Amino acid sequence: MAGASTALRGLQVLEALSGMRQPVPLRAVADRVGLSQSQTFRVLQELERAGYLDHLGRSGYRLAGRSVALATLIGPRPALLRAVQPVVSRLAHLTGEAVVLHLRTGDTRVLVLGVPAPSGPILDPAGVIGERSPLAVGSSGRIILAHLPEPELATMDLGGITGAQLAAIRERGYETSRGENHPGINGVSAPLLARRTATASTAADQQAAEPDGPTALGAITVAGPSIRLVEDDFPRVVAPLLAACRDLSLRLAAILGPNPGHTVQALDL
Repeated sequence: MAGASTALRGLQVLEALSGMRQPVPLRAVADRVGLSQSQTFRVLQELERAGYLDHLGRSGYRLAGRSVALATLIGPRPALLRAVQPVVSRLAHLTGEAVVLHLRTGDTRVLVLGVPAPSGPILDPAGVIGERSPLAVGSSGRIILAHLPEPELATMDLGGITGAQLAAIRERGYETSRGENHPGINGVSAPLLARRTATASTAADQQAAEPDGPTALGAITVAGPSIRLVEDDFPRVVAPLLAACRDLSLRLAAILGPNPGHTVQALDL
């Protein structure tokens, strides 16, 4: 049990570091994972000795090559990210703003890809790779919630969001946020959906295979500083954002096959 606890703490520390700007001081890591500084220091030492972290003196800790290598080997995410990268980059060029991709994991979302605005990165802090946020907060989370089946929603803490609100978001096709997760940053989000391909013999077969329709993998968000990406600019970015998501839906169908919901469930995409 003690060994399992130690291993879990190590994973928690790695996860915390992956979502923080690095190098990270010991105190900041301890605060993020909810451990004492002495406990956190012992875990960091073990991870450093194993090659998962680098210790940069007073500056703190950063993820080392072994952690990066492990991230590239786990699951089929590299194939998904290779399909998404050119579309996301083009969207950043078209809108003139930063574009980020969140993937859903349970009742949270994780930032897995970001392309800065052509004129430079969005205001700090605007989110870093590995950052985890609840689905009930922010435009990217709500647009994912709006496309989840009712049985799943019934088991989740929606933070006061009603079914009627989610239906309105789903009908609109996009959602907006104004500094909710990161002060000074506005965003417009659309769902990243994996749709069934027409390989089933009948429409009834397709419906039986995936009765809840498209699978919500995550969300793509156009984000920028509130002094530049003002509310009047939201309609300007909606059309290219929705077009990018439609493009990606077709690309994902090629990766995930005719039954994407089952593939995602099996492989934890």
